[in-house]
Amino acid sequence: MRIDWWTLGLQTINLLVLLWLLGRFFFRPMAKIVAERQAAANELLDAARKAQDKAEAAVQEAQAERDRSAAAREAVLDAARKEAEAQRAKLIETAHAEALRKRSEAETAIDHARSEAEAQLARQANVLATDVAAHLLEGPGARLPVGAFLPELEQALAELPGRTRSAIATPAAPASLISARPLADDDAQAARTAVSGALGHDATLSFDTDPSLVAGLRLSSGMVVLDVNLRADLDRVLAGLDSRDG
Repeated sequence: MRIDWWTLGLQTINLLVLLWLLGRFFFRPMAKIVAERQAAANELLDAARKAQDKAEAAVQEAQAERDRSAAAREAVLDAARKEAEAQRAKLIETAHAEALRKRSEAETAIDHARSEAEAQLARQANVLATDVAAHLLEGPGARLPVGAFLPELEQALAELPGRTRSAIATPAAPASLISARPLADDDAQAARTAVSGALGHDATLSFDTDPSLVAGLRLSSGMVVLDVNLRADLDRVLAGLDSRDG
């Protein structure tokens, strides 16, 4: 087989020229286009990755916000529960204290009512006792002479201030001498004499009766009232009984 080197050389040259032309006018622009498209694709991929990263970050932030909201909601609910429990405990404590106060007030009122009832019963018993005593003394008292009470009346008058004595039983201000029963003339005169002596001047007296005195006398004027009678004695006994029971 005979090889035509000239033809082979020319074909080789043509091939080299073709390759140069392809590299110059086809491969380089194509490579540039491919590189530009690759760069654009890379930019798109970078943008997509950034968008994905942003989306993932947004998802994570949303999840974190949901977690924070859930935690805040739980904290609010827990605070509300604690506040409700505190309010409930405070209401129970207040109700308990109010119940104790009402109970104490009721017990105090009951004790006070009981004390008043006991005091009233004791007072009624004392009054009844003195009334019974007064009734029992009516007979013996009727036999007591008026003279038995005059010394006590004289002493009571003597203990008064001088200006008071000088203003009692005067014509301008007569006094009333009250007895349990009407006085006989001599008893009335003895009483007038005793009162005049104690006052230091002639006594201007009127005479009256009051059976409730039981026995004895009561001198009444506009300035003083002096009791020297069994009723007054019984009233003093009653006051002593009331004071002892109180």
